[in-house]
Amino acid sequence: MYITGHFSGYDGVKLFYRGWIPQEPRGFLILIHGAGEHSGRYSHIGEICMKHQLGVLAPDLRGFGKSGGPRGHVNKFTDYLDDLNQLIESFQVRYNSAPLFIFGHSLGGLIAIRYGQIYPHKANGFILSSPALQIRFPLPVFLKKSLEFFSWISPNLSIRPFKWMGVLKKIRRFDHYLPEPDLEIIEDPLFTFEYTPRWLTELIHSGIHALLDTAKFRFPLLCLYDQQDPIVHPDSILRFWDSISIQDKKYIMFEDGLHRRWHANHCEHAIENVMTWLTPRL
Repeated sequence: MYITGHFSGYDGVKLFYRGWIPQEPRGFLILIHGAGEHSGRYSHIGEICMKHQLGVLAPDLRGFGKSGGPRGHVNKFTDYLDDLNQLIESFQVRYNSAPLFIFGHSLGGLIAIRYGQIYPHKANGFILSSPALQIRFPLPVFLKKSLEFFSWISPNLSIRPFKWMGVLKKIRRFDHYLPEPDLEIIEDPLFTFEYTPRWLTELIHSGIHALLDTAKFRFPLLCLYDQQDPIVHPDSILRFWDSISIQDKKYIMFEDGLHRRWHANHCEHAIENVMTWLTPRL
């Protein structure tokens, strides 16, 4: 059964979600999308999971998709975690006996990590896809200081990174790391192309905290990443994976140069890896 609905964020913001719920779910997957995205871009995963008797709940993060809040903005990164906790607690009241796994891509992967570190004992395992622990290209010092400054004096200022790509790509050391937005994204009316200085600084700081707090992450883990990812630095993912002390952990590395792997024509192999890992843990 495919469902849609709304729930209240921790501060009352109206948040949208989609769900794919089989009649007798063996477990649930909370699916958290990446930056700019929305839950609708993962519909095919929801449908595949239903065939495996696995329920999926996929919220639109605040400021993205059909959810409320200023576009591409968050006051504190923990707002995402508190919103996610609201959703999980409301559904665990109904399905409290079903094992729960959290799947996060990119921004969603970082949210999943921080949720596991701050809200322990809520999930049975995590699936991380290119978690945004560190961006691939180093930001110049002047740009970092500018972001910090505007995050303080004008946190809601709208920035459109794609408009700056043309300028940054002229700088030789950035050209290799800046992918062109594909037509599918440009034509998606729910895709968000704007962000705020506060959102960017919170993202960077949260990636640092996630790497510092690896001792707090003690869950079965499957991590998928691409060695040639143009957006997220793979070394930061390996540092995180190496630093966590749990034994039940596995990583799968690709070398296709893809960041949004789940929307590519050949994502079938990645989904098979996820199902193979999940099935014995349900």
